[in-house]
Amino acid sequence: MQRLTAGICVALALAPAAVARADDPDDPDEATAKAEARREDEQAKREEAEARNAEILASATGVKLTFRLGVRFLSAAPFSKTYESVLTAYGFDSMSAVVEGAADAGISPWRFLDLGVHTGYSFGSGGTAAGSSGGLLAFHDLEVGGFAYAIFGRKDRRRAGDFGGGVEGGAMFPFLVLNGDVSRATLPYIGPVVLARLFGDARVQTAVHVRYLVANWSNAFGSVGLPVGGFSISVGANLAL
Repeated sequence: MQRLTAGICVALALAPAAVARADDPDDPDEATAKAEARREDEQAKREEAEARNAEILASATGVKLTFRLGVRFLSAAPFSKTYESVLTAYGFDSMSAVVEGAADAGISPWRFLDLGVHTGYSFGSGGTAAGSSGGLLAFHDLEVGGFAYAIFGRKDRRRAGDFGGGVEGGAMFPFLVLNGDVSRATLPYIGPVVLARLFGDARVQTAVHVRYLVANWSNAFGSVGLPVGGFSISVGANLAL
């Protein structure tokens, strides 16, 4: 009887400690189980992301489409800036910058190279001459050309890549509209390009292009050359198909 009583007393004494250990959030076994569950959850997420990325890559063809909008600084062109004084002398704005948009399509024959075609459109306005005697001055420019970019930061040609640099060139078709009268020109252009494809996933990324176009439209105003190239920066989206 005494042994039974002693056993009951020991069990009653140990029961609170056992309950405390079971409820203890710092219990080693429970902490290990939670850590293992977290690792399994993270591993499952990684495997899901890898499977999704593999599916995208399996259906990709290496085609890249880029749509951008930005600004070109005509005042940065490497030619005479006399035209700005001519414009302001006639009461117009200097048109030192114009808005430009672009749509490019390219292919990647190798993982380090993109080749493609470029189309672009730019617009600027010199406003209306003082007293409205000179009418409205508007500048339009169409671009058709091609590009070759060296691409860095990709292991597969079907991916967009992170950074690149190369050259773009082709033909420009600028024209001025002054009070209904149109002056046209056709001239070649060429220039270096630096690009970045950031953020997003393997299929859609933010595209940033920086260009410096060399082009000149001579005799736009008498004997004064009108630069239509210059430094430009544009931002948009790159689609890797």
